[in-house]
Amino acid sequence: MKALFSIILLFSFSFLSFAQKENNEANSKAYAPTIGLGIGTIGFYGDLNDKNYGSPLNSNIGYSLYLIQPVTDFLNVRFSFMTGKVREEERSLARNLNFETQITSGSILAEYNFSHFLPAKRKITPFVTTGFEVLEFNPKSDLLSADGEPYNYWTDGTIRDVPESSVNADQSTIIYRDYSYESDIRTSGFNNSNSYAERSFAIPVGIGVTMHLNDQFDFRVESVFHFAFTDYIDGISPSTSSEILGDKKANDNDDKYYYNGISLSYNFQNVDRADPFEKTREQSTEKIDFLAYGNTEDFDGDGIIDLIDDCPGSPKDVAVDSVGCPVDTDGDGIPDYKDEEINSKYPEFANDKGVSLTDEMIYESYMRYKDSTLEFAETIERDFTGKRKGQNLYRVKVGEYNKGEAPKDMSLLLSLSDLSKVDQGDKTLYTVGNYKTLPEASNRATELRVQGFDPTDVVKRNSRGNYETVIASKRLESGSDVSNSNENNSTENQNIDQVVFRVQLGAFKAKPTDSKYQRVSNLFIVEANGYYRYMSGSFTNFNDAAKHKVRMIVDGFKGAFVVAYKNGKRVSLKSVGVDSISSDPIIGK
Repeated sequence: MKALFSIILLFSFSFLSFAQKENNEANSKAYAPTIGLGIGTIGFYGDLNDKNYGSPLNSNIGYSLYLIQPVTDFLNVRFSFMTGKVREEERSLARNLNFETQITSGSILAEYNFSHFLPAKRKITPFVTTGFEVLEFNPKSDLLSADGEPYNYWTDGTIRDVPESSVNADQSTIIYRDYSYESDIRTSGFNNSNSYAERSFAIPVGIGVTMHLNDQFDFRVESVFHFAFTDYIDGISPSTSSEILGDKKANDNDDKYYYNGISLSYNFQNVDRADPFEKTREQSTEKIDFLAYGNTEDFDGDGIIDLIDDCPGSPKDVAVDSVGCPVDTDGDGIPDYKDEEINSKYPEFANDKGVSLTDEMIYESYMRYKDSTLEFAETIERDFTGKRKGQNLYRVKVGEYNKGEAPKDMSLLLSLSDLSKVDQGDKTLYTVGNYKTLPEASNRATELRVQGFDPTDVVKRNSRGNYETVIASKRLESGSDVSNSNENNSTENQNIDQVVFRVQLGAFKAKPTDSKYQRVSNLFIVEANGYYRYMSGSFTNFNDAAKHKVRMIVDGFKGAFVVAYKNGKRVSLKSVGVDSISSDPIIGK
């Protein structure tokens, strides 16, 4: 048997080498071999129990190892090795027989996979298979107990140490099977011959499916029925002694067995996992002449045409590198024209202003993070006007909300060009104006109350930097504690019927995490109708707003555009006298 397996193995490798050579010489698709390992169950059809149908639940474990070599797209040659135990028990009044054998087989099969009818790219491939097989077996039976006594099966279902017909039957002792298959059937007198061969040929026939997990791993499910050319796998045949068979004779059919199994296989094909365009890029040494395409526009005027400019919105009069981006001398990610420390000593540890972090700066940052004493607490103030704030103390509060809460009348507030937002503790204050004296602030509060704003408290910034109410709206209505002075205000008062232009940077369903929005000093957020609208600046002249929009576009906010507010509502630019040419987002005039 070992010699036969050696011949099969030698033939398989010879065939693989020949197939690979033929494919390479023909410069055609190389069909790589596949190796697989599987496990399954072996069921038996023989003379014991005279089964017509087997049950997988009564089957035994079997193992398989195989090698598959594709010959064409639709036909494979499979070299398979299988081994496993087969056991059968028959217990009845007529006879009591049992056997166990180790079956080992080697086979050559052809597999047809229906590629003629299936799409080329598929996840599941069915197949049918048949071929030729050599098998070896060695049936044994459990005839003796552990003490070497033969089993005597009584009609009451017990096993005893003497026959039921013995004169000493009344002195019998019940014994139990040890299920140790110690007796070689061939030498136990079952059949007329004790020299029949314990090997044979068989024809395997099966079906299955292959599930392609990826380019190289497959999962297979199969069922193969093996038609053996022998009746001695279970040791029982028509020549078996009638004393053993009893009244029930053996059938005249050769023995058969089946194997139902699953397996995982690996294909040895070469899979190119590199970028399919990599070779093209490596092989191409020709330099591209962009000027030959005729597109020499240079939007930002930095001397690098837009076609090859990595930063097409560079500010004017700023030095750029070979790809059109502002020069960054120290490589800290902050261009020189924005860098407060052009030659940072430690550029990899620079902050957003390009300044190398010192130990003191890092310590302060840590303390701010860990602060529980409010030593580093601060009031966050956002100025929506786009103008630099003075050092004045008084303002008029036109709204107070919980932090994160959006005002319902935000459009009305945005009509005020000098609107500011102050995050103070768990509250958000909306204020207008910036006055040195209390009368100036109270006059503005009165005007706002007439225009429909409520509340209109006058607030003052204290020594801690927080704003606290100094005159409430009700006191302003009564005119008490304050003189309605006609002094000129330190900042120009703005009415809601005046047009206010602002620059919208974007509208989002969720707040963006991009750090570039945090760098906008005069940023404010409008939350309405399920959107967060990010805006910057406040202007009474469209040209100023358009210039600010261009600056925002240059800073990376490419979708920025100008919006207008009047009489407490957002209005179209056309309705306030801005024509389509002057509102062009590129010209920005």
